[in-house]
Amino acid sequence: MSIKKIYLLFAVILFGLSGCAVTDFDKSADFTRYKTFAWGESDINVKNPVYNSDLIRDRIRSTVEAEFAKRGIMKARNNPDFTVTYHTYTEKKRTATGAHPYLYRYYPYGFYPFAFGYAYPYWMMGPNHKEYTEGTLILDIFDNGSDELVWRGSVSGNVEDVGGLKKQIEKGIKAIMKKYPVSPDQPVKIGNDSNIIS
Repeated sequence: MSIKKIYLLFAVILFGLSGCAVTDFDKSADFTRYKTFAWGESDINVKNPVYNSDLIRDRIRSTVEAEFAKRGIMKARNNPDFTVTYHTYTEKKRTATGAHPYLYRYYPYGFYPFAFGYAYPYWMMGPNHKEYTEGTLILDIFDNGSDELVWRGSVSGNVEDVGGLKKQIEKGIKAIMKKYPVSPDQPVKIGNDSNIIS
């Protein structure tokens, strides 16, 4: 396997794992009774304005609303069952990649021969450091009867590719909502309700 392929494999594993959705919820809550929702105030904590725009906000909200609609849960005009808020923040991360764990283990005494005609100890070839921006999106659901947090989902990942941010947002939200207690296969039933915002 070439060094380039090893680096690529390492990057895929690293960023793939960092993009996994994580959820937590109140196990005593009956999520089948949550049929309507409203948006609460959201918290956006980013330094770079490229990650803070009405377009991003609308993308987050429209994707969340579409995912809830698949589950029969709709936005309400008044007295919603729960409130949804979201939080976004970014931070600089640094990762180190190096090929020596793969290349040198087959050579005695930690030497890799034929490197520019010389034998170098592997510890002389330090890891490559790369800085990137990691973005995190958190969705919170509050029961409007008790004002208690009953569900939280989050996802994090590399957001350096600003051009692909739209797809990343959609993919991240879908990964979070995939773990919501009500699935699209068994949506809640609300009937005809004039309180629903179509």
